[in-house]
Order: sequence, then structure tokens, then C-alpha cells
Amino acid sequence: MSRILLLTFACMIWGLGFAATRWTFEVYDPYWSNALRFLLASSLTIPILLWRRALRFNRPVLLCSVFLFAGLQAQTIGIEGTTLAKSGFLTAFYAIFTPILLYLKTGVNYRKTYWFLVGLAFLGVAFLCELSWEGFNRGDAWVLLSALFFSLHIIAVDSYAQKVHPVDFNFQQVLLVGLMASAMAFSLQGMPPLWPLFEFSRLLSPSPILGFVILAFFSSMIAFTIQIYAQKRIRAHVVSLVFLSESVFSAFFGMIFFAEFLSPKGVIGASLVLLAVGLIPFASRFEKRPAESAIPA
Repeated sequence: MSRILLLTFACMIWGLGFAATRWTFEVYDPYWSNALRFLLASSLTIPILLWRRALRFNRPVLLCSVFLFAGLQAQTIGIEGTTLAKSGFLTAFYAIFTPILLYLKTGVNYRKTYWFLVGLAFLGVAFLCELSWEGFNRGDAWVLLSALFFSLHIIAVDSYAQKVHPVDFNFQQVLLVGLMASAMAFSLQGMPPLWPLFEFSRLLSPSPILGFVILAFFSSMIAFTIQIYAQKRIRAHVVSLVFLSESVFSAFFGMIFFAEFLSPKGVIGASLVLLAVGLIPFASRFEKRPAESAIPA
């Protein structure tokens, strides 16, 4: 139960990250927004990895990094062209993609109560975003593609991150994503302006520098470490269901910072999502058996 609460807290951080990403768009395009986020995070993680003697990489962490980079890059491009609430909805499709991909990979069957919770949460997300497919645009397509990569990342973490320390694995992942994102941004956009990163007077107000602090430290370093820690004991398809609460938090922060207010239907939708997540311990077999977890965490 405590790990589900931790995952929900990570979703709150990522929900705030949607707003933080918008702030970085004041100056930066989606490519450098993503790259600078992880470069800043890498500048903090490298000393820790050196201190822990963990500055090394292997195939599993590289694969997870590729999926995470692809998901975040597609999501960042998409956020620029859609609302925070709608981007939260489309990202939530990983709750559908993950169990389907796991079924294709392992043939695992799911309880009917699990699909009930997924359906309840998805109904809630649809109400939350007042989804209208008539307005589906290119930005929405990018966010939907990101959901597929996030599903692959959840499954890869479930398979490969069991035998490593969550901090080591995530900080290695952060560094690799930073290198990939920087290479893409530089090749496509050239050198970005760096002066907004030193506007310390704007650090306590919505601004690019505050956005990067939130994205680098909280979203990249803390929230993804929580995910890896929690997945040592929580099944991957349940993780994807908990992650649906991210849509609630993204809509909440969109209302606070961008005046994207929720209608009564949206409030009902948010309540349904939180209800579905809250029912997980009672209606789903969410914990892994000892044989499914390689080491204690």
C-alpha cells in the first residue's frame, strides 16, 4: 500500500511537470526543453554516481533509457500543441497499452476487477478532459505516441531494474537520456540561448528556470527513482493504472497556473480516477509474489 502512495506522489510531481514544461516553452523549443532538463539533472547525478561508484552502463539501462527518451520527447512535442488536460488524457493510454503488451509478451491474464478499475479510471479521465475527438490534432498524436513508449518503459523497468539499486539505475538512465536528447536537439535546432538558465530572480515565479528545476530535480531525479523502487513490489500493469492519477494532477496544475478550469463534469471525472486508484488495494492483486521480485527493496 505504501508503494502505491509513493507512486501517486510521483504522479503528482509529473502532473506539475506538465506545467513546468509549458514554462520552459517561453524560450525553448520542445527539443531543447527536454535536453536541458536532463542535462541539468545529469549535472547533479554524475557526482552521486561517482561517489557510489556506479557510473557505468549496460544493455538493460540503455534500453530503458531509449524508451524513456522516446516517450518524453514525443510528449514534450505534443504538450506544445494541446491543452494540459488533454495531454494528460492521451498520456493515460499507457494504462491500456501496458496490459495488452504484457499479454502479448507473457500471456498473463487479468482479473475482471482490474479491467473494471481501468474502465472506471478511463471514464473518469474522459470526463476530466471533456474529450472531443473532433479537436484531435498533431500535438495529440505525439502525446498518444508517447503513451506507447511509456508503456514499453514500464515493462522494461519491470524486467530489468529488479537487481539494481533504484538510485543507481535511474541516475544512469537520466544521464543517458540527457546525452540522447542533447544530441537530437543540437542536430535539429543548433545551440540554444543559455541566459534564461541564470535568471535567478525568477526562480520563485513561473519561468523557464523554475520549470527546469522542477523537471530536472523533482520529475527526473526523484519521481523516476520512486517508480523503479515501487516496481520492485508492484506489478507492471497495476503501475500503469496508478499512473492514471497523473491526468488528475496535470489538470489540477493546469487550472492553477493556466486558468484551464475544470467543469462540473471534469470534477466528477477527477473523482472517478482517484476512486479507481484508491480501490486498487481492495480489488486487484497488485503485489508481486516473492519469485517475481529479484531482491528485497
